[in-house]
Amino acid sequence: MDQVKDTKTFKPEPEQLQEPLIFDTHAHLQDPDFRDDLDQLLENIAEAGVGRVVLPASDLEDSRRAAKLALSRPGLYCVLGVHPHEAKSWTPDSRQELIDLVKETQAQGRAMGREKVVVGIGEIGLDYHYDFSPRHIQAAVYREQIEIAQELNLPVIIHEREAFLDSFTILEMSKSDGLLQLPFACHCFSGSPESAKRLLKLNCYLGFDGPITFKKARQPQASLSVVPDDRFLLETDSPYLTPVPFRGQRNDPSMLHYIALKAAEVRNRSYETILAQNWDNACRFFGLDADPQKDIL
Repeated sequence: MDQVKDTKTFKPEPEQLQEPLIFDTHAHLQDPDFRDDLDQLLENIAEAGVGRVVLPASDLEDSRRAAKLALSRPGLYCVLGVHPHEAKSWTPDSRQELIDLVKETQAQGRAMGREKVVVGIGEIGLDYHYDFSPRHIQAAVYREQIEIAQELNLPVIIHEREAFLDSFTILEMSKSDGLLQLPFACHCFSGSPESAKRLLKLNCYLGFDGPITFKKARQPQASLSVVPDDRFLLETDSPYLTPVPFRGQRNDPSMLHYIALKAAEVRNRSYETILAQNWDNACRFFGLDADPQKDIL
């Protein structure tokens, strides 16, 4: 992860404030790094053309923070679950706690007139780079949360690092067992085009972040180039993975502008086309109304 420092929010030119809006599909705005200036940041990113942001969680406590923030204003949504780093914290009570939190948050959202607030389960998966939780526990918690997502009719957002084969096996087995009936997304995809194609056959969307702007990021760029127009998602992973030219500074959803510019270059499309496709893909994946006048920041 890049070192996180404060940075100014991207300020677009007036013509860049026109539709399509920016949809950041993965940003940890409930993170303590945003605690001191969150309200101002939300105003700034809305002025920069950000319409919607999805807040993924890392554990049950973080899920509660994400849910609370997502309920605080239109245009914010959350994905609740336990990250592989925190799989060791999973207890026999965790399953029901997560289910209850999802249902309670959805009910509060409906009472406020919102279509939905919780839009997925995640981020879940396997991380063999750090191994903060034992691998067999990561796998068990991964599978159990896939089952929860099926029960709640929600897609899953996957974190996988240096564990492609084991993760893919769990996904394949889950599909064969009748789970993962909705599409799923692999967040911050950095695998090969061959791995991307294998995932796409399982009805997967692939998320791309700041690393596609890095000089040595040939593999994620190559993968981005082969993903169909209706299967990519753009994300910042704020406050981490800040794109060029702001590496080393705090990331935020307005920086998706630079990710979209690079994606347009890699895919040989216009910037506006990339943003419009990302908006449509994100709304389809998360089951949201694509009307850019509804439920935006």
